[in-house]
Amino acid sequence: MGFLDDDSKGFVISLDLLIAIIPLTIMIGMVSADMGNIMFQIEDTVFRGSMDRVAADTMNTLLETSGTPSNWERTGNLSLVGLAKYDQSKGKPSEGTISPTKLAFVVENPTSVQNIIGDEYGFYMTVNTLDTNTSMGSIGTYNASVNDIVRVDKVVLCSRLETVSSLMGEIRYTGQSRNYIAPEFQTSERYNQTYNYWIIFLNNTGFTSATVTINGNVINLDSSNINNAYLINSTYLNTNTSDNMQFLNNTVTLNATGGFGSSMNFFIVQAPKNIKSDGINYDTVNPKECLFVLYLWPK
Repeated sequence: MGFLDDDSKGFVISLDLLIAIIPLTIMIGMVSADMGNIMFQIEDTVFRGSMDRVAADTMNTLLETSGTPSNWERTGNLSLVGLAKYDQSKGKPSEGTISPTKLAFVVENPTSVQNIIGDEYGFYMTVNTLDTNTSMGSIGTYNASVNDIVRVDKVVLCSRLETVSSLMGEIRYTGQSRNYIAPEFQTSERYNQTYNYWIIFLNNTGFTSATVTINGNVINLDSSNINNAYLINSTYLNTNTSDNMQFLNNTVTLNATGGFGSSMNFFIVQAPKNIKSDGINYDTVNPKECLFVLYLWPK
């Protein structure tokens, strides 16, 4: 008495098992019913992650490389697009500094960017200055009707016009005359027909005259024009008329006169033929911080 017989014990154990199985059965049923939604969420996460990677890889390719070949904007023989300005003196891309010439090309030829993204995605790309939100270039239109949009952005340096040779922070008068050697720059017959090349001094404090020598051709600037853009005579530049695609080096040296403590920055700028002297100035030559933004969505 007070103890269960063997049959009663078996009944209690069976009942306990049944009670334990009921919640498990309900849980399995709920999971099975929601399996479609779970699989959809997994697939969506995988797809979203893939799109994130494509966007990040595209941005890195555009901003950290000059493309293949690195001078594709000159030759027109583009294999892989990249926007980073190529530093001839260092023999490598200037990561995060956009070449205005390369940017202008991709704006006119958006398929060059589409090719590295892939046909399964649409995209919208913008480059705007941080200080005034002025557009330096854009491709496409933002698609507000799509729910799945990935955005990646990065702060870069970009100018309106292409600087082909410069001396920044180096020209200072310390009491004696000194010749400065600027980096060589390249020109071709075809580029001479498309662009003009200008000399401009920026942030000039104290210098009243300068002498710039290009391939042995002397250009004298005095107080009346040292602070204005000066158009280089195209005959001073090395080209090959028999091969208009061949690029040849141009040597640059300069000397300047001013009071003690004078300083300035020197630029040679490549500009389209329609740009006049007043279009060569601090705002168009000096690189500005810009926000590069790339939006990506499934087609």
